[in-house]
Amino acid sequence: MLLEQDEYEFHSYKGEEAAATPSLVNAVSHVFSNSFGTNPQGKPYRLGPKTTRERLESTDHLFVAHHRTEGDVGYLYARILRATQGVVGWIDSLAVLPDHRRKKVATRLVSRLVNTISTCRWVGCATPNPIAALVITNVVHGKIYVDRCNPPDDVVSMIKEIRPKCPDLRGADFNASNLRVKTRFTPVSSEETKEWSPPHPSEPPPWWASLQNLPSEYEALLIIDRD
Repeated sequence: MLLEQDEYEFHSYKGEEAAATPSLVNAVSHVFSNSFGTNPQGKPYRLGPKTTRERLESTDHLFVAHHRTEGDVGYLYARILRATQGVVGWIDSLAVLPDHRRKKVATRLVSRLVNTISTCRWVGCATPNPIAALVITNVVHGKIYVDRCNPPDDVVSMIKEIRPKCPDLRGADFNASNLRVKTRFTPVSSEETKEWSPPHPSEPPPWWASLQNLPSEYEALLIIDRD
């Protein structure tokens, strides 16, 4: 009998290669559109093939989780950004279909990213979801800066330097003291909860409460210094 984790295969692609492959574009679009709930107007979030293709064209790495009977069920794509303070691996998007959550799929996607960008000093992302932040911090080891953390000058300088090259940060209202960005993407899903309920209960990390109560129009920046 296969172990649950053996039901999944993980594949990696260059961003431009993925953008030129219709099956991958459609897989990412499908997972995105079925992973998030409704926006503040009550309409489902949708990311069509055209927008997906454009996003993949501008990123560097795509990782896809493939279930042996259900097909592609999760993805992560990320870009490499160079700053004076060191090279940054920035997670553009991470999503797993609801039926495949809590099965280490996201953890294994992040692990594959870390192995690919092993020389990067920083790993970062913008997220409204403390569950995503928990997955990333469980895999990526280093000094964690998230939300209300009074980040040091080198963190703030790094973020300001990569802003023009990062869609998550470009044009967004950036709060350096709280490490927040104001965005229009505020997913709400009935499948998920921000309450502390991991598979194996333990004490929540100190930053959990601030992300749990994050205003819906904001995303928290998560930065990990791996030096």
